[in-house]
Amino acid sequence: MSSINLHTHSVFSDGTLSPRDILKKARLAAVEFFSLTDHDSIDGWINQEYSLGYGLKIARGVEINTSFHDNLHILGYGIDTENKNLRLKLTEYRSRRIQRVKKIVAALKEIGIDISLEDLSIKDSISYGRPHIADFLIKKKIIRNRKEAFQKYLGYEKPAYIPSIGPSIEETIKVIKDAGGYAVLAHPGAVKNLINMEEFKEMGLDGVEAFYPSHSGGTIRYFIETAKKLSLFVTAGTDYHGMGSGRDSLSGFDIEESLMGKLRERFL
Repeated sequence: MSSINLHTHSVFSDGTLSPRDILKKARLAAVEFFSLTDHDSIDGWINQEYSLGYGLKIARGVEINTSFHDNLHILGYGIDTENKNLRLKLTEYRSRRIQRVKKIVAALKEIGIDISLEDLSIKDSISYGRPHIADFLIKKKIIRNRKEAFQKYLGYEKPAYIPSIGPSIEETIKVIKDAGGYAVLAHPGAVKNLINMEEFKEMGLDGVEAFYPSHSGGTIRYFIETAKKLSLFVTAGTDYHGMGSGRDSLSGFDIEESLMGKLRERFL
């Protein structure tokens, strides 16, 4: 058994810690296989010397949000972070995120919540999303935590909900694979009744994140069996975002390393 956590977020997207601090915490949590997977951003991998000397096996990662559904995300592992097309595409996706944020800000204003883009202090190095708006609402004492922000304002069918304008699933998988990476379906339990795994496999999907905090034992078994049937490998991740985010567990899943199949070749 190995402790595996291949799904974490830093301040370069909607996490609360730097990549270096996440690595330190991962080592303290006895994680053995690790990846940083910021939303639509690989900027956390730019200065990669911080990843050395921590005793972890590391795969360079990213998480790309698709337009299919708010919870349909594709994780990319073993990517070439210098790939020009990948960098261009991620820049485009982050720009689309800002357009979505602008629409959300406008929707909040319509219901009497005064917020502006200036309040969010938007920077090119950060991949923005609804959690950043939630954090501002917390700061203004309008809500208590991110979960409440989504339940009251930002979630599906709530007053300030704006659909995702990310890329298609097929484009996302292609972008990852063209950058030399493996494409993995993130937190599949959240979209279990909406997806066609056979179709995703035909698009080039390589793996599925069967082990995830909200997955029941039955859901985990279902996706492991589905992975075997479709010759996909299996990964595990906690979707760590940091303290105060509602997703603050960094401890990995203890699973058989062999479940990761060919992905094991991509760890440094």
